[in-house]
Amino acid sequence: ESATYQQFLTRHVDFPKTGAPNDRIYCNTLMQRRGLTRPVCKPTNTFIHAPANQLQAICRRAGRCRGRNLCDSNSAFRLTTCRVAPGSRPGRCNYRARVLTRRIRVACNRQRLPVHFHRIL
Repeated sequence: ESATYQQFLTRHVDFPKTGAPNDRIYCNTLMQRRGLTRPVCKPTNTFIHAPANQLQAICRRAGRCRGRNLCDSNSAFRLTTCRVAPGSRPGRCNYRARVLTRRIRVACNRQRLPVHFHRIL
């Protein structure tokens, strides 16, 4: 289960935000660097620009949890969502970027660590 927390960090956490000339180049660079462009271009992925301990806290005191394991953050986070552009293929994945500040919903494991980015609220 700890591996999936590690995957969550790899796929979704970038703090401080990696520098890039613009957000489109940011997405293209980071999606590739984090291994999200092979074997296929991942259609969409959100990077959260906050320290890991703030995200762990969503599963504990800084979030409201419901159902099996979904927790909503009490506070908003800076996010960059990358969406694949038409005509992309592995090795040539092109992304569009959206930057926003929103609350998020994550899935937490039994150790109360975030393991899955569910959605933007």
